[in-house]
Amino acid sequence: MNARAAALLALLGASGCGDPKVIRVVDGTRVEGRFIPYQAYARYGRAAEAEARGDLDLALALYDRAAEADPDSAEIWTRLGAVRCAIVGKHAPAEDAFERAEEIDPAYEPLWRERARCAAADGRLREALGYADQALALDPNRDEVVLLYASLLERVGRVEEAERLLDALVIQRPSSVPGWLARYELALRRGDRVSAERAARELRVRAPRLSERIATEQPILSPLAEVDAAIEKGDLATARRAARHARLPAAEFAVRAAALGRAELAREQAELVLGADPASSSARVALAVAADLKGDTALLAAALDDAQAGVPSPPSPLARLLFAELLHRRAGRAAARAFLGPDDAAEGKSAPVDPLLAAVRKRVRAQLART
Repeated sequence: MNARAAALLALLGASGCGDPKVIRVVDGTRVEGRFIPYQAYARYGRAAEAEARGDLDLALALYDRAAEADPDSAEIWTRLGAVRCAIVGKHAPAEDAFERAEEIDPAYEPLWRERARCAAADGRLREALGYADQALALDPNRDEVVLLYASLLERVGRVEEAERLLDALVIQRPSSVPGWLARYELALRRGDRVSAERAARELRVRAPRLSERIATEQPILSPLAEVDAAIEKGDLATARRAARHARLPAAEFAVRAAALGRAELAREQAELVLGADPASSSARVALAVAADLKGDTALLAAALDDAQAGVPSPPSPLARLLFAELLHRRAGRAAARAFLGPDDAAEGKSAPVDPLLAAVRKRVRAQLART
């Protein structure tokens, strides 16, 4: 038998003996698998290329055609579900594709990873966490899976578990640049300077070009501090980008601008928020403080007129402190103390991780303690 004939037999398997099989080499091991039509390979490759460059409509059409050529591929159905989710922005339209992939191969880890991402994009964080947990059980050594699971843990409030998971990742795989970067960013969000500096040192060694922004002589700024720095410079575009990175609510952006004395920026942002949500107490406080800083009594009165606001949402801790300052200026110390109560101006049981909140709290406490 010549070499070509042997290759054809390896590709097609024995004719008349069930579905054709192929022999593939995976990590040096010969693995027998099912035959995949050439058309499916070609369409999948073109779809993946279109997806990578952001042409999702074309990717969707090509993945559909790939699934027609090879309806038993968990990989194709998984990518089809991921692209459907990315286009529609909802979990439900992708679920049929994900369910088909699960029927074919429930042990296919990328299925659970993409399912988790899709559920998270739809705001189903608990569901997403369950999918990510399944992905982690199937492939605990893949950085991408660990990082996804850690990010979801943080989003559902299980931050200490996220820290432990990332710490375990960089201990087990100290060369993981994505792991160190995720640990650095989580430390910043937590105000954990020690962990942030440790991760920054590792990044400078392992990814010098990536870590140019983390130079030792530069202070490490938390995401909130980056927002505040841009607000103080009056750089609105940078401040809003930083606010998105810090996951800062729009109303709280206005509050921080007011706390930093940027009256015009606070007013602009607060009016935008109130136009969409008149019940936002934090935005209303920001607008009132901005009006007071500008000496605009008409705007101050309008800000405090919540007749059309419906049931107001509770103000944030920073907004409460700013309103107490406003009351102190306008109505006196007793009114401010009565509004805050005995606990709001106190430091609390642990130091806050938000330096601006800490500074305003200290300032208010000093003002209300004067005799």
